[in-house]
Amino acid sequence: MSVTTGGLRARFRQTDLRALLVAPIVLFDLAVFVVPFGYLLRISLTERTPRGAFVEGSWSIEGFEYVLSTPTLVDSIIFTLGFATGVTALSLGISLLYAYAIWRATGGLRVLLLVGVLVSMLTAIIVKLFAVILLFSPSGFINQVVVASGIVAEPLPLINNVTGAVIGQLYIVVPYSVLAIYSVLSSIDQSVIEAARDLGAGRLQAVAEVVVPHTIPGLIVAGVISFTWSVGSFAAPLLVGSSAERTTGIAISDLLQQNFDWAAAAAMGLLVAAIVFVALSVTYVALGRADGGNNE
Repeated sequence: MSVTTGGLRARFRQTDLRALLVAPIVLFDLAVFVVPFGYLLRISLTERTPRGAFVEGSWSIEGFEYVLSTPTLVDSIIFTLGFATGVTALSLGISLLYAYAIWRATGGLRVLLLVGVLVSMLTAIIVKLFAVILLFSPSGFINQVVVASGIVAEPLPLINNVTGAVIGQLYIVVPYSVLAIYSVLSSIDQSVIEAARDLGAGRLQAVAEVVVPHTIPGLIVAGVISFTWSVGSFAAPLLVGSSAERTTGIAISDLLQQNFDWAAAAAMGLLVAAIVFVALSVTYVALGRADGGNNE
């Protein structure tokens, strides 16, 4: 009986300890994520009014109806999804090549490549976008080189359009994608490539059939990072794009600051959050299937 009582006391002590360890994380999540999201949901369900931000104490879905019935806002959502998809595809290709280069490099070259990624990741977004302007503007370094080499007669329009918005967004998301893919590549034994080469596979074939399948979890995580960042993109389309590149982030900003329409802005924010949630859910399922296939 005493043994049973002692075991129960030990279990209760372990439960209390776990609760104490988890409590700060739960409180942090409640304060930083759950409460603000709940407030956003509440504002999205209020009535719109031209005399203020929203009608306090009211309940309505006018904000959602306005967003889904306004062509410019629907176009912003459609453009943002296409923009995010394109940036994600380019980010995965660039990040895979860069991560593979880091993985195959040795010594100082590997350190240099990793430092380049970390410095870019830790650099402020505004600084990155200012670098994009300096490099890709009509009088920037890239255009000076291509014009001086005779490849083109006039500078290429690389900023203040959708190309500039994509380049700017890639500067933001690629470093994170590279680290996500490299973290998976670093767990692969490089001897498997040599074994594939010994069995007659070419270099590209060995990479495509041996390396790439092992990097699928990293590619999925990198895809989520690139897509979620790009769905909420604001700075890159605003600073190095044009007025035609109107993402949901810019549209929400206009609703808040120019129209003072908090209900519609909150509704549009929730729609973007729902899109991200769906993307994360699909990714979770894909990761589960990938892990199941690897275990088999």
